[in-house]
Amino acid sequence: MAPLPPARAAEECSGSDPGPAPVGGALVPAAPSAALNAPAVRRARWKALLHAALAAFGLAALAALIRHVGAAEMLAAVIRAAPFLPFLVALEAARVGCEALATGLLCAPRRVPTAELLRIHAVSYPVMALMPAGRAAGEAVKAALLSPHVGAPRAAAIAAANQSLALLCAAPLSLLAAAALFRIGGGASPFALGVLAHAALLVASGLGVAFAARQRAASAWITRRFARAGQLTAAFQEAVRERPPVPAWPFAACVAGRALQAAQYAVLLAAVGAESGPLRALAAYGVGAAGTAAGDLIPGQIGATDGAFTLAAPLLGLTASSAIAVSLLVHLLQAAFALAGIAAALVWRRSPPAR
Repeated sequence: MAPLPPARAAEECSGSDPGPAPVGGALVPAAPSAALNAPAVRRARWKALLHAALAAFGLAALAALIRHVGAAEMLAAVIRAAPFLPFLVALEAARVGCEALATGLLCAPRRVPTAELLRIHAVSYPVMALMPAGRAAGEAVKAALLSPHVGAPRAAAIAAANQSLALLCAAPLSLLAAAALFRIGGGASPFALGVLAHAALLVASGLGVAFAARQRAASAWITRRFARAGQLTAAFQEAVRERPPVPAWPFAACVAGRALQAAQYAVLLAAVGAESGPLRALAAYGVGAAGTAAGDLIPGQIGATDGAFTLAAPLLGLTASSAIAVSLLVHLLQAAFALAGIAAALVWRRSPPAR
């Protein structure tokens, strides 16, 4: 599977390659990009090798866990969950819809067609789900696809706001998850303390991104990260200051998306025959969030979330095979939506910018 890279998405937005530039009636080849110089190429090569090594490590860890618990027993738990898949798909689609709603609210006063917002989030889904540290890369794709509708500076500002909100909106659910783990575990278990620390880190990093975007020194880096054009710092600053650091309605939409993710864990627990309910669902959400954070640099977090659920299985009232079945179902759901996003990138034509 090859998710649509940010560069490809940016080309799709522009509609054509810059190509050679006409000078005095003659065509002069464009100057080679600075990204193609030798140090950048070496960095890209080492980065690719690191990601490949982490992916291999994650797959090896997952294979070892499945072998430890027994592949037949784990597969039986996954098969038992098949009737619940439509509910999981519906909840994931609704969660993506909440993110699209938040982006649409951030676009105001410009209006982006609803179909285009959904296409943008479908196309960026494979990047977010499968790439290492996928959230930032996915926001870069969104910014590239949004720029024809709102302009590059505003698109970069929206990407920065989305990055901040993605962190901040997870904090309330992580706090509730920590409380649920305290309650279920009868005290301060390592997982409860870890999820509580994760919630504090989410708040600190989310506010850090929000306020850094308002500082000129940091905004120069952000425009390079999220906008194709250069020299956008002043316009980016103006776009960022059009809204408060934490805009209320986009934040509420993102929190609703996280609540839907917690609801997915309630369905997953029921699907593998475990005790469900709000406390268990929140606890499972916290375990999944902690595993995702720990394995952020591993493509798809494969092996990291699986290990987290295996370690937390007694706390959640799961057998080891059921715990791995829960994490595998999450991977399968993300893979299905990632494939749909790749198909959307190939066949779903973009809507023209609103006039």
